[in-house]
Amino acid sequence: MWSPNARDVGGLPTRYGVPTRERALIRSELLDAAHLPEFEAIDAGLVLDLRSDWELKQPHPLEDSLVYQRIPWIDPEAEVRRVPEDEPLLVDVYRNSLTRNAAHIGRIFTAIADAPAGQPVVVHCKAGKDRTGLTVALLLDLVGVPRSEIAADYAISEVNLGLQDGPEYSRTHPETILGSLEHVDNRFGGVRAYLIGLGLSEAQIHRLASRLVPVDVQAIVFDFDGLLMDTETTMVESWQAEWAHHGLELDLDDFWPGHGGDVSEDRYAVLAAAVGTGFDRQESHARRLDHRERMHAELDFRPGIRDWISTARELGLRVAIASSSPRSWVLGHLERVGAVELFDQIATGDEVETHKPDPAIYELALRRLGVPGADAIAVEDTTHGVAAAQAAGMFAVAVPNPFVTPAAVATADLVLSSADQLLLTDLLLSARSKGSTVVIE
Repeated sequence: MWSPNARDVGGLPTRYGVPTRERALIRSELLDAAHLPEFEAIDAGLVLDLRSDWELKQPHPLEDSLVYQRIPWIDPEAEVRRVPEDEPLLVDVYRNSLTRNAAHIGRIFTAIADAPAGQPVVVHCKAGKDRTGLTVALLLDLVGVPRSEIAADYAISEVNLGLQDGPEYSRTHPETILGSLEHVDNRFGGVRAYLIGLGLSEAQIHRLASRLVPVDVQAIVFDFDGLLMDTETTMVESWQAEWAHHGLELDLDDFWPGHGGDVSEDRYAVLAAAVGTGFDRQESHARRLDHRERMHAELDFRPGIRDWISTARELGLRVAIASSSPRSWVLGHLERVGAVELFDQIATGDEVETHKPDPAIYELALRRLGVPGADAIAVEDTTHGVAAAQAAGMFAVAVPNPFVTPAAVATADLVLSSADQLLLTDLLLSARSKGSTVVIE
């Protein structure tokens, strides 16, 4: 690197099972004009200078460059209210700084979030250890780099700068940055909550995270019945009501077909055999549908689904449905809740010759989206749905409906009890490692 304390923070482990991206975020002290050619070779998309006005002894080497921005970490208006006696240790300075300078810090992270995705971001102050150290530590914490690794990266600054024997305020003890991150947890509820409090949107926070952890997902494709809407429960309850009408009890053990096709006629045949003579199939069907439609009047998306779709669209992902049900059924429900326009493509069972677990319906949805299976996530609620998605080469997330056990969909890349159990942004990041390292509380 071009100076003693300049270093790439790539290659560190993350909670997502992949290391931080190389040449994405570089921390440094003030750039030396003599080493400018070496620096320019990295082709930075943003050089962010955190120094204050009083530190500007001479022009910055990149002052006239389009990639250079200076956003002082220290808010001068807030600084005049600072009481140094209340901050006997460097960790106290750091903790109070996170609140005192919040307006400026928000601008700093916004600038990083909005920087060109394909080029490195260089963050520096004067020595590259305190303000730069806090900025980098918060970014690494966002993607779950172990805090021992964050502390080690922070601590090396005093070695690089030859400050091991200097005054305490010039040192970079691990406990200083660890205490600062613990303060973020205790005072703000964690780094994500802190960034939201600074005014960053979920999309901006995702861009911060995806700068450090690669995200290849271009589309998310949802199953419909039992996943987007719990029509499986309304269907089961309508059949239970119809059996109860005849004084009988429905046995669910052999109720599910293990594929995405329509087996209504088979179910009527079983009911007719149980009722015996006098069974009127047409009357039974009308009564069951009437019961089901009354339940559908209040039916909306399952918990967390609308948030996932909204986030996906905010992030610029393509959103689709791949359902084994006929188009009239799917569109009817979507129109009832005003959700048709949320989806770029809707592929349905009457457009393919085979049903899940055959991947045909997913392959159709992917062709219409123009996205390869490897770059898409499927969200399913059944075993045969998961199998279809994986056969199409997709990352399969299972959110089982009330009649499917988590064990039954254990072959999925990630199993959740509900879509609101995990932010979509975390799901997108975890897809890189097949979800294997994401801890679901």
